[in-house]
Amino acid sequence: MRSDIVNVTSSGDGTEEALRAAYDSASYRGLDKKKALHLRLLAEEMLGMVRQITGETEAEFWVESKGTSYELHLVAYPIVTGSMRKELLKVSSSGKNEAAKGFMGKLRDIFDRALVSDDMGGLSDYYAHGIVMPGEIADPVTYAVSSNMVTWSMQKYKASIEEAQDAAAKEEWDELEKSIVASIADEVRISITGSKVEMTVYKKF
Repeated sequence: MRSDIVNVTSSGDGTEEALRAAYDSASYRGLDKKKALHLRLLAEEMLGMVRQITGETEAEFWVESKGTSYELHLVAYPIVTGSMRKELLKVSSSGKNEAAKGFMGKLRDIFDRALVSDDMGGLSDYYAHGIVMPGEIADPVTYAVSSNMVTWSMQKYKASIEEAQDAAAKEEWDELEKSIVASIADEVRISITGSKVEMTVYKKF
């Protein structure tokens, strides 16, 4: 089952409709109150991130479900040009989008940089730690169809920082433990194809 696609913006338009789509998806599968709340929390965190993306941004949100498995999708498209977004990033404190604080802050930073399309080099280790290489993708057919796609994975990111022993890795792990999304979701993936950036949150109840 796929919910209606809801258009949302960084100014907050469409947020209530998107949350309703998540709730309706939970109701359709007969989730109990606690599980339905978890699904809504994931949707709220994703939509909250949209409102923090630099510059004016439009996105599409929808929920797909099969049995007890859910996927929450968010596809963002920039309204401002790459050069305009770069200027907005430059004037923010620290010059890197107010520095990425917390797990969702890091996801937002990946979105911001990806929407510039040629500015991914400005990201820190948290971006590199989560990159999924072609051979690691479970569905090679999907990758073959989108050979220019770059994918970031929360599970890959978790595994990478768990292996590291430095202070920075410990801080990042602490952020993961405090994050609603990292605690509830089974996986979060960000796929970058040209100017399109898609976040998919996976949860199986």
